[in-house]
Amino acid sequence: MHLLFVEPLLGIIGGGLAAAALTIVFNACWDKHKQKLAEDWEFRRYQANLIHTSTSGLMEAFFSGKAEMYYLTSTLEALLGALNQLSAQADSIVRQQGGPELTVAALEERKRQLLQPFQNYNQQQVALRWNQYEQKAKDLHAKAEVHLTTLRSLIPAELHDEMVALFKRLSAPFVWDLPHGKEKLKLLEDSLPDVIRIREKLMQQLETKLGRIR
Repeated sequence: MHLLFVEPLLGIIGGGLAAAALTIVFNACWDKHKQKLAEDWEFRRYQANLIHTSTSGLMEAFFSGKAEMYYLTSTLEALLGALNQLSAQADSIVRQQGGPELTVAALEERKRQLLQPFQNYNQQQVALRWNQYEQKAKDLHAKAEVHLTTLRSLIPAELHDEMVALFKRLSAPFVWDLPHGKEKLKLLEDSLPDVIRIREKLMQQLETKLGRIR
């Protein structure tokens, strides 16, 4: 009778121990799996944040650069317009003072003397505006390069290459005068659709990192 009770009891105990062991192993594996899922999610979220920050930084660099160029060309154009107006006034004054016997050479010399202080001021202002633009452009250029470097390992190579090509086109050197400044501004304005299209692609990459797009 004793053996009849012992064997089932041992079976129950053994089965219970096996179930407990399986439960412990399962819980350990599940906890490890959950930890890995959490770590993967945190890493993807970190990458998505980097894409978001870099995208915002690049958009800020582009629009700030365009605003700086607009301000520069507008200022230079205003300075040139003021100087031309002063030149016309100086021409009228010199002609009135010189009378009909005034030669062309004498007219130009007196105009030059009369306009010299204004031309010096104009040149100083032009140099100042260009220097201000250069410093801000260098700062925006450096920030854009940092964001492009950050994105290199986070997005497809073809998208990164497309962004670098656009960046080189927009940041290419140009002759520092008003006509070429206007050409640069037009290039920036005409490139807006490309910039918006790349931003949309970057947003898709962000959504992919977060698992919202497969």
